[in-house]
Amino acid sequence: MKKRNKVTETNFSRLVDTELSAYIQKQDISYKEGHQKTAVKLSVMDFKKMVKTAKIRDFIGSLITDYQYLVDYTNSKLVGDVQKLRGQSHISDSNDEIINIDRKITQVDDKIAPLKGKFDDAGKRHRTVVRKWFYFFIPILILIATMELISNFDALDSLGGSKISSFGMAILTGICVYWYSHFIPDKIRKYGQGKPKRELLLFFLFLIPIVIVFYFFSMMRIQYMTALNQEMAEIYNTSPLVFTIVNAFAYTISTWIILAFKPTQEVILAYKKYLNDVKEIQKLETIREDLCQQKSAINPELREKLTDRFQILLLGKQTEDEIVTRMRGCFELFKMELYLKTNGTCEVLFTGDVEKDLPKLKLNYQNLNEKFPTNEK
Repeated sequence: MKKRNKVTETNFSRLVDTELSAYIQKQDISYKEGHQKTAVKLSVMDFKKMVKTAKIRDFIGSLITDYQYLVDYTNSKLVGDVQKLRGQSHISDSNDEIINIDRKITQVDDKIAPLKGKFDDAGKRHRTVVRKWFYFFIPILILIATMELISNFDALDSLGGSKISSFGMAILTGICVYWYSHFIPDKIRKYGQGKPKRELLLFFLFLIPIVIVFYFFSMMRIQYMTALNQEMAEIYNTSPLVFTIVNAFAYTISTWIILAFKPTQEVILAYKKYLNDVKEIQKLETIREDLCQQKSAINPELREKLTDRFQILLLGKQTEDEIVTRMRGCFELFKMELYLKTNGTCEVLFTGDVEKDLPKLKLNYQNLNEKFPTNEK
């Protein structure tokens, strides 16, 4: 079990594995007792007759072996966590991911640049006109066509015949008038050349086919229904004016609305192009923003992973430092016991420098060289 003990007087935290520390402490006590006995056994030697090259390190091999075992035991406990938290591999993976995101950002920038380069916001000026046409006047035209349909059905039904045929003819008539009223205004603009009198003349000229067609159509239906049943002639509405006036009036209103308020095709296309360009640019900028957020999140995630790894490495270093300290303490007890038992005659084995007298352990966690990200690219 690992826990972190915060030291308030110093500005650092010490990570502690309580189970590992307890084991090391237990073994250290056992080693000290054992090597004090070794010092007693060694004290019976005749140190004055020893060769001058004899040193204390020649007699403490078991002491070094014991504490080297603790170092290796610590490594066996921590190596799994260290391998799981791969450190430099995480850095390499993060760098590859950053390179990949930068490549995607560059691709998006390459798409945005030409769009912004040819972007023309002049279409934005047509917004009010175009939106008023599509969301206000077209619904009015649809309402007029609906009212015309109802009026035609009623007029045709008053002329006689089945309701199904009257309804079908009313629909066909409404479609024809609706199409014709959209077709004529462009011709009036084209040939009227902006002159009101000429445009008014053209309007009445184009109204003539509506009046003639629907007048004769109404007359033909009256004659047909009368021929089928002479007795019903007095019951049928024999006047073609109702049907003719309804459609002429619908045509007049629709044509006037379209002629006065419908934007030109160039204006509509310019506004649609503006909307499409804005939508495409916003879509690409959203993608770019998402990629930038992904890139910004990489370094904090990497820092967290490296911090976890660094803490494990730091635990290893602290534990090894503790083992070295305990080994030196054991060595000093051994040395003191040997001095007491030999009345100092063992001095020839010591140099007075613990670094020379005591061989170094093979440590694994002394170089903490993790690279932490410090800035955003």
